[in-house]
Amino acid sequence: MKVLLIVLGVLFLIGCIPVGVLFRYHGEIQLKLTLLFFKIGILPKKPQSRKKREKAEAKKAAKAAKKAETKKNKKKKQQAQSLIAKPKEPEPKKPKPKKSLPDKIAGLIPWARLGAGFVGEFFHRKLTVTRLRIRAVLAGGDPAKTARTVGTAWEAIGVALPILERAFRIKERKIAVYPDFTASETDLEAELHIRLRIGGVVLLLLKYAGKAAALFLRQKRNEKKRREQEEPESETNETEEKVG
Repeated sequence: MKVLLIVLGVLFLIGCIPVGVLFRYHGEIQLKLTLLFFKIGILPKKPQSRKKREKAEAKKAAKAAKKAETKKNKKKKQQAQSLIAKPKEPEPKKPKPKKSLPDKIAGLIPWARLGAGFVGEFFHRKLTVTRLRIRAVLAGGDPAKTARTVGTAWEAIGVALPILERAFRIKERKIAVYPDFTASETDLEAELHIRLRIGGVVLLLLKYAGKAAALFLRQKRNEKKRREQEEPESETNETEEKVG
């Protein structure tokens, strides 16, 4: 009993660990994986040393040679088996009745609803945008043209923000777009931090896996009933044709 409680406690603690992705852009793209207080760099990749590069190339060449040798041996084995005895031809299977297009669409609709429910619940409940920051300094010598560009940018932000806020939970949001008539180049800086908890994602996957299994079994039962109903009808038609 104690061991079970310890295991459950460890799993609970693992499930509470926040995992996130940190995206930054200011001249170059930076991508990091965050785990508790640790940050693991993904982009930009660090250049490999010459020793590591040579080792990776040697490993790749050895893997390709091994794959070619395996393919060659497999081909020889197949040729030897074909000389010994010819394989028996498989018995022709009865063709399965093809579903009509409306039946196919009707079968896909519940899966589409299930997928939409999973995506909506994942993005709106399990995934949190803890930080969204955008700062854009638009350069331009022509004040009227630059002002129109800034106005267009704010219009686009006004359309996009409500959609984002409906799709995600956003905790911190800071967006600034303004002109700089003396600058020679436009400066763009963006930062996005997304976070989720492992336990919540696992529970969500288990929940929808159960729903998917129930839907699959229900569709199989309905298909079996439909087939059983169609078979007596086809047998009756064949009998009438023979009598006629």
